[in-house]
Amino acid sequence: MTGSQRLAKGEYLECERVAKGKQLVLSSLPMDRKKWRDLSPKTQKALSVGAFLIFLLFSLSLLLTVGIPMVKHARNPELFRAWIDGMGIWGKAAYVGMNILQVLVAVIPGGPLELAGGYAFGHLEAMILSSLGIAIGSALVFLLVRFFGYRLVEAFFPVRKINEVKFLKSSRSRDILLLVLFLVPGTPKDLLSYFCGLTEIRFSVFMAISTFCRIPALWASALGGDAMGDKSYVTAIVIFSIILLCTLLGTLIYFLIVKRHRKKNGKEEVQDN
Repeated sequence: MTGSQRLAKGEYLECERVAKGKQLVLSSLPMDRKKWRDLSPKTQKALSVGAFLIFLLFSLSLLLTVGIPMVKHARNPELFRAWIDGMGIWGKAAYVGMNILQVLVAVIPGGPLELAGGYAFGHLEAMILSSLGIAIGSALVFLLVRFFGYRLVEAFFPVRKINEVKFLKSSRSRDILLLVLFLVPGTPKDLLSYFCGLTEIRFSVFMAISTFCRIPALWASALGGDAMGDKSYVTAIVIFSIILLCTLLGTLIYFLIVKRHRKKNGKEEVQDN
């Protein structure tokens, strides 16, 4: 069975229901701009593919030259602090840049970086710098996906993972669900950031949710790193224990939400048949 539904007039993407098991496969359209429309389809495709490949190569080079060394330093808070201090006034800018990179290149884990930031800068300053970097990175991801579409999301995430959050494209309670998923630890926030670019959510709403709802988790991680820097190991253990419990709870919430919507979509497909 094949059917298609245009989400909204003038929007950035369209979704197609394709007969491939019971999966919903998304395909996207580039930004609707006059200059872009004036180009021939062949030129549009060539430019899109070329720009897409350049972005992938750029991301891969960043991962190999900056991302892997960054994670190595971040896993050793003392080494990370010495590394940041050695940069002088550029240390804070470098940390913001690392957070941007961590969002753009989704395979780079953010936890060690947030912990090391609290160790190096203190919890308050690390939280502010992390929030700034993540906000910039999330904005870039959203806009890039709006332009390149589904191919960019698929480059970083397997189809199985993408299909887990496909309910966000049409759910009436999408904004509330995103608020919950960004607020609790243990949810795939990088995947959510990328996927939001495929939906009709407004940029301002996405930025507000993805930025402010992450602050509690960022603050907690930075607070734990700060406690380690002060050698308050008991306090650090308590903080990390709370983070672990919240992460397990968040993972459970995410699993239940995905399961609920998967069952709901399955019933709808049965009715359509």
